[in-house]
Amino acid sequence: MRVVGFICILFFCISNAAVPKFAYTYEFILKKDEKASIEIEELGYENGKWNFDFYWTLFDNTNIIVHSKFRKYPRQFTLSLRRNLDWASQTLIPDYTNPHIDRARLILEFSKYNKGEATFTVYIEDQDSRLNVKFLDPRKVPLQNPPSTNQIVPMIDLSQPQTKPLIERKSDTPNR
Repeated sequence: MRVVGFICILFFCISNAAVPKFAYTYEFILKKDEKASIEIEELGYENGKWNFDFYWTLFDNTNIIVHSKFRKYPRQFTLSLRRNLDWASQTLIPDYTNPHIDRARLILEFSKYNKGEATFTVYIEDQDSRLNVKFLDPRKVPLQNPPSTNQIVPMIDLSQPQTKPLIERKSDTPNR
């Protein structure tokens, strides 16, 4: 009876193991020195909007050098395609009273490299929903000021003078 109870408790503990649940995931495909950005807004604070910027510079057969900047602090990571060396973590909101519940962090994973393009997967863990996240992909960013309607640009008549003189001078003396 004790063995059956122990097996049931063991099975219950294993099935409910703490697996991180990510609030946001996104995949970036970047060329060398192409910058990607993630806009992170901490809800409830006026000046709580920061960008996590990153780009990669060097790749050999398995390792890649990634530069990042968050809250004005630059960092450099060496990520690898080898097992358990392919990710880096960045704390977005500091851990306060309960580190496992209060944690809001970003995980940057180096997924693959193919023909000059590196694939990164970004996971954001935010159990208390204190963040608003916007992924700014350099390949999918919309225009800054797109026209609201199809406006027609007026044609310029190049046969007419384009500027008018400020002062018109009249000449009283004949040409010599």
